[in-house]
Amino acid sequence: MEGSPEEQVKQLNEEYTRKLAEIQAQTPEAVEPQAEADRILGEHQAVSETTEDMIKKQIPDFKASSHERGHSVDGLSEENHTKVQELVNVGIQNPYKSIEMAKNLKDDSLVDALHGALSSNAIFAEMVKRGVLPQLGA
Repeated sequence: MEGSPEEQVKQLNEEYTRKLAEIQAQTPEAVEPQAEADRILGEHQAVSETTEDMIKKQIPDFKASSHERGHSVDGLSEENHTKVQELVNVGIQNPYKSIEMAKNLKDDSLVDALHGALSSNAIFAEMVKRGVLPQLGA
């Protein structure tokens, strides 16, 4: 992704807002509490798709295996799980650098696991807290 960090954050926020609007347009109006559950799922899907697009800027052929909540890294070996954790630790400070590092590992399963981790609620919230990403949609 090109531009200053501020421009990158603005682009991410715009992409997230667009994706969330698309998802919400596809979701019929529901009554509470189903409406709240649909809203949360829609937000997660938008974050996941925005993360996938961020990865595609460096790895054009990347396709996330899932946009579902709770996408897991359980199938990874202990060594690869450690690698993903290292990538996530970098990603919390600079998601673009972690994607570049994952690309250099030349292992699609690690890139997919990084996608799942970066789009998880906990990691996303930590990046917002640290000011790496904006509160999307805000």
